[in-house]
Amino acid sequence: MSNFKVTIVLVVIVLSALLTGCSTSSVSESKYYLLNNQQPISVGLQPKNINNNTTEQAIVVIVNELPRYLKQANLVMQIDQHQLHYAHHHMWAEPLHTGFSKALLADLNKADSVTIFLSEEMHVQENNSSTLHINIDHFHANNQSKVTLSGQYWLNLSVNTPQKKLPMKQSFYFEADLEKDGYAHSVEKMRALVRKLALEIKSIS
Repeated sequence: MSNFKVTIVLVVIVLSALLTGCSTSSVSESKYYLLNNQQPISVGLQPKNINNNTTEQAIVVIVNELPRYLKQANLVMQIDQHQLHYAHHHMWAEPLHTGFSKALLADLNKADSVTIFLSEEMHVQENNSSTLHINIDHFHANNQSKVTLSGQYWLNLSVNTPQKKLPMKQSFYFEADLEKDGYAHSVEKMRALVRKLALEIKSIS
């Protein structure tokens, strides 16, 4: 084999190794985030424990379908008033709708012995439970070093529930400042906004 052919073969081998290394490096850089990292709360959440003879009120939480732009696996950042950017290597470990629902239920059921919040899957029709509906409009970071959570919720009370407050639609808007760079920090702040929403909902339930 001539020196020229040997050189060509060596160049091809080196380029192949570099491309393989770059590909491996890109895959290894991908990071996945859980919005809710808590264990499921089981105390008091079984529908069979809820009946008309108890003092506990059951509310079924229904998080409606998220906007299309939030259904992506990639984390979203708003970079100006009308433009969104999807992170290439920073993704949700589970659908955002699932993670948000789990996180909200976990916070709603913390230290609350009067009202039990159930997922839609746990709903039992004969309990005639009240339902809490939640719409999410925005839930992401932006280039102003903030994270935002906004939308609406409304409570449909069951016929057996004393109506203390009108079940009218309520709008909510929460934001938090980002104190560090990185998507991991923005996810922490997003999780904190879910807690704020849960506290507001519990104040009227």
